[in-house]
Amino acid sequence: MSDVNLKFNLDEDEKRCCSNLCRIIVDISDDYYKAYITVKRENEEANITKEDIYKALEEKKVVYGIDHNLIESIVRSPDIADKIVIAQGEKHKNGKDGRIIFNIDTTDSLKPQMLPNGKVNYKNLHFVKQVSKGDILARKINPTRGENGITVTGRTIKAKHGKDIKFKAGKNVSISNDGTLLIADIDGIVKIIDEKINVIEVLEINKDVGVSTGNISFSGKVIVKGNVQQGYTIKSNDDIEIYGIVEGAEIISMESVIIHKGIHNSSKVYAEKDVKSCFVENSKIEAKGDVTCDYVMHSNILCNGKMHVNKKKGIVVGGFIKARKGVNAKVIGSNIGTITKVEVGIDEELLNEYKSIKDRIKSIEENIKKLNKIIEILEVQNELSEHSKEELQKTLSTRDKYIDEMNNLQDKLDYLNLTIRELKDSKVQAKIVYPGVKLKINNSYHNVRDVLENVTFMKENGEIRFFHY
Repeated sequence: MSDVNLKFNLDEDEKRCCSNLCRIIVDISDDYYKAYITVKRENEEANITKEDIYKALEEKKVVYGIDHNLIESIVRSPDIADKIVIAQGEKHKNGKDGRIIFNIDTTDSLKPQMLPNGKVNYKNLHFVKQVSKGDILARKINPTRGENGITVTGRTIKAKHGKDIKFKAGKNVSISNDGTLLIADIDGIVKIIDEKINVIEVLEINKDVGVSTGNISFSGKVIVKGNVQQGYTIKSNDDIEIYGIVEGAEIISMESVIIHKGIHNSSKVYAEKDVKSCFVENSKIEAKGDVTCDYVMHSNILCNGKMHVNKKKGIVVGGFIKARKGVNAKVIGSNIGTITKVEVGIDEELLNEYKSIKDRIKSIEENIKKLNKIIEILEVQNELSEHSKEELQKTLSTRDKYIDEMNNLQDKLDYLNLTIRELKDSKVQAKIVYPGVKLKINNSYHNVRDVLENVTFMKENGEIRFFHY
């Protein structure tokens, strides 16, 4: 072995050019995706050839991703080769797993609403996760395929493909044809049951509506197994049924309201149809249908139907009762002369609505007459200019809109006429009526001055009369 070889004592990882007094060192990264080169020279006169470098790479089995331009540079300036990347593979890329992006909050956390002034509204906690038919509840992102890699030694590294994920659709939820969307089939609330997304038409709350739930607003039926606490509100486009007490709360239903215990403490209840409650104390009820209670004390009741207070106690004491179709109670007033106002039959609101519709119909009829004259003038012309044609079309369209409106108003007027005829026979009936009760039937008044039993009040020959039954 020559002195040169002994001097450098090269191991298998170091390849030398004896004539040029230099060493070439090739290192490969642990993942085999990069190869580095280092050139060490004995003196500045020592140089290197491309063949030397390729041979060193070959002996380390580096065959892929070689930077041939860099090799040219190293030959010209060997000192730049100080563990620099001479070859680079293509790193494998594993595919991403499929995932589901939810458009709804799937947690059970109740978050208070932040108000513009920086304060927090703890009554709006978004207890109900409400959705509408056709809403997209979740979107699936499909998995991606992996991309294989190749090392500097030419070995292929296989990548893993992403795993698919399946929707878990529950009741009233469907999957789109392409399998990427979860869609609500009905209006309702979202409930996660056994990891499946369900849309439920009925909201059932097995506790009080209060601090733990916040206000409730829901399109479907609402059932509350507890009470509704002071200051809280329930709104629904369907029926509302409450098994406990409504205590200083507000209940609004576009259908009917059923309260199994009662209403008190300045509560407000509104229903587009009927209201049923065990009792009503110091509260207000407004219903488009009937109101049925066991007893009513110092409350305001407004209903377009009948007021039924003829169950166990059947008492109406104090306050103001206005029931267009009549009142049926066991007892009205009290033996201490508590002022109790009761109105039935035709009221000013109904008459004002009737008059307003008639006035509007008259106005529309006059407008239609004016439009008909314009149409007649335009239609008799032999040839119409473009401007006149446009004017004729606009006039015809306006007249059609007026005619549609008038037909709708006429239907309402016919209904009001029928209602008014029915209300003329409205009556107040009770087993006992005490002094202090003030009656109004249609536009006539009567103050009860004596205790009356088994009596019916109705309007006859222009004044209120009573009859025993």
